[in-house]
Amino acid sequence: MMEKKYKNPLKKRIFIGCFTFVFIICAAMGAVTFSVFRSRMMEQYRSHLIDIINLTMTQIDIEDLKNTIDTGEKSEKFIELEDFFDQARRHYSLDYITLTRPIKEGDSYDVISIMSGLLPEEREGQRQRKIAIPQFGDRIGQFLDPAAIPVYYEELNTKHEIYFSTDNNDFGRNYVAGISLFTEKGEPVALMTASLSLSFIDNTMRRYIITVIIVTILLTAVIQYLMMRWFQKRILTPLSAIESAARKFDETSSEVGNPDALVLNLPVLNSADELESLSDTLSSMSHKMKTYVENMLESATKLKNLEQDLENSKEKAIQLSELATKDALTGIRNKTAYDKEVEKVVAALKEGDKKFGIVMVDLNFLKKINDEYGHDKGNISIKALCHLVCVIYAHSPVFRIGGDEFVAILRGSDYDSHEELASMFNFAIEETSNNADAKPWERISAALGYALYDETLDANYESVFKRADEAMYQRKREMKAERTS
Repeated sequence: MMEKKYKNPLKKRIFIGCFTFVFIICAAMGAVTFSVFRSRMMEQYRSHLIDIINLTMTQIDIEDLKNTIDTGEKSEKFIELEDFFDQARRHYSLDYITLTRPIKEGDSYDVISIMSGLLPEEREGQRQRKIAIPQFGDRIGQFLDPAAIPVYYEELNTKHEIYFSTDNNDFGRNYVAGISLFTEKGEPVALMTASLSLSFIDNTMRRYIITVIIVTILLTAVIQYLMMRWFQKRILTPLSAIESAARKFDETSSEVGNPDALVLNLPVLNSADELESLSDTLSSMSHKMKTYVENMLESATKLKNLEQDLENSKEKAIQLSELATKDALTGIRNKTAYDKEVEKVVAALKEGDKKFGIVMVDLNFLKKINDEYGHDKGNISIKALCHLVCVIYAHSPVFRIGGDEFVAILRGSDYDSHEELASMFNFAIEETSNNADAKPWERISAALGYALYDETLDANYESVFKRADEAMYQRKREMKAERTS
């Protein structure tokens, strides 16, 4: 008897349906999980590069950098910045961090190297590279893509915010962050770029795709083979039970946060034939999926830990920034913070804000206290004077700019009451220095001088500072005359 031909045989439908189901499930799970992984990694890369750029910007004195570029002579700050670039390159595992200056000469473009963060082996010339390590002032346009150099020049003149791009070079793909450095007058100085290698993500993606393809092919082949053998016998009732288990699996498999939901609860079959083998195979497949999802959840936990590590690095960077502007002995702001505040005052002065003053305070007899009682007692005198200045000028920023020198920049109510505050300070100093019950290092003596900005006398901030300094030394002479009279 000839086998009956069917227009749409069940065997064909089962073959096509089984293949489609397995392929879509594997492909969808692979695509979703890798998409989440890659997205999180790129977010971490972007956040990491933003933190590095912002931290590096706090270390750059743009005016000093411009002067170094113009003169060709490396300043002390420039050398310190080179060391910081080297440390940033190593500490943050950067592919590179550079300062360059794209230039235009007539109709041609070139790029001048200013600074590159180097690893110790690179600086010592031990690493073999395809191109020489650029030095300060070298022209490196010949090593770059000619079509990209005009873009770099445009970025130097227009990019005021951090921008991102993906770069392909001889060493692989990189995720690049860049920002242009401008003077206060808006003149472009240099282009800073930092990059992280994308090799980790690329290699993971390649391995992942290969694994998914292999697993999908193997699972599909096994299932197709077993299903075709299975169909040769009368299996409608067991098939219905398996279909019911598969439907339940389909309803719960979306709960990817619970790997146990990916396990197929198949009925127990003791048929000792292909149907039992299929049941065991599907169960094994579901356990492999469970194991795979558990591995992906573990990877997600590692990503979360990486995020926490980056957050800790950010907090450490903030702490380092605070330490850089904090005086170790007194706890108030130091000379670095003072210089930054002066920049703000100068900028405000250019905008027409002329209502400010400067108070200079200098401790007397510090050398004598150090010589006779020790430097620890001298430190007590410095901290006592610092406390008094901060209390008197509570509404103005106070800075320690030298061993025994303090500066307060008068604003607001302190500016309006400058004479009363100066009198209060002198009265407090007189009482303290004449206190017979106090120890010698507690009887602090200090001279105060101040000056308010006067557009008829002062051409700039330095002029006000000089008048306050002269007033302070005049007060020192007066105090000395009072002691000898």
